[in-house]
Amino acid sequence: MSDAAAPDRPYRGPAGGLPRGVPFPPDRMPLVRAWTLRKRWHYLTFWSPELILCAADVRVGPLPQEYWGVWDRRGRRLLQRSHYLRRRVRLDPNRLTIRDGDVSVDLPFEPDDEFAVYRPERRAYIWSRKQLCVKATARVAVGPSEPITASGTVFVDVNAGYHPRRTRWRWSAGVGTDQHGRTVAWNAIVGLFDTEQHSERTIWIDGVPREIGPVAFHDDLRRVSFSEGGELTFDKEADLRKRVGLFLIRSKYDHWFGPYSGTLPGGIELTGAVGVRERQDALW
Repeated sequence: MSDAAAPDRPYRGPAGGLPRGVPFPPDRMPLVRAWTLRKRWHYLTFWSPELILCAADVRVGPLPQEYWGVWDRRGRRLLQRSHYLRRRVRLDPNRLTIRDGDVSVDLPFEPDDEFAVYRPERRAYIWSRKQLCVKATARVAVGPSEPITASGTVFVDVNAGYHPRRTRWRWSAGVGTDQHGRTVAWNAIVGLFDTEQHSERTIWIDGVPREIGPVAFHDDLRRVSFSEGGELTFDKEADLRKRVGLFLIRSKYDHWFGPYSGTLPGGIELTGAVGVRERQDALW
């Protein structure tokens, strides 16, 4: 095991290098630290030319919520649902299953890459584990219709910590093929784990990761520019839109599905790229 990271500095790397003496999942984390409420979420998204989906289990303090969305690109149909207290989404370490009314989803996967990120936040901290699986198969069934089966890429974000009361992020992620025929996925964000170094920003080439520099989102959020060169343009096809107003919690959340075009750092020219884009403005 490598030496542990300093708790007052950002960290990116294997879970074994995280700061010692600080609790991370699956260990118990106090509900409140430094007068800040604990937030946790387990999110998964799947990208393929035929099908894009996401699912999440979110807990702000003791309040649980789950949601999911499935975008059938060929049938041009968006399915989405959100629940409090009810359990319709199951996110196991290597499998997503959804059983919600007449909709069922089954998505097993084995990660090709995994790393942790950590960032001190005032007198507290935030933590996340990222996983990528380049090749997975999703099966979606809706009522008596013929199930949809698609091969694609899985990205997983498990996140926990004491995020500021006001939190804003902009996020872009997806997968495509480059000019050399390689499978290229990316994860670009501002607002969370976006320090200049030891960030969560990543490009994976055939499942092999490389951290990239800072990114910038244009005002319309259609374009994201990379400090190391390159720009992606997104075309929204569907929107999983949520507005939350519960007690002292307020959230404006938009999760879009659709195709991307453009280039990534290193002169990577993408073709057939699809993915997600997200905007979150929360008071929690």
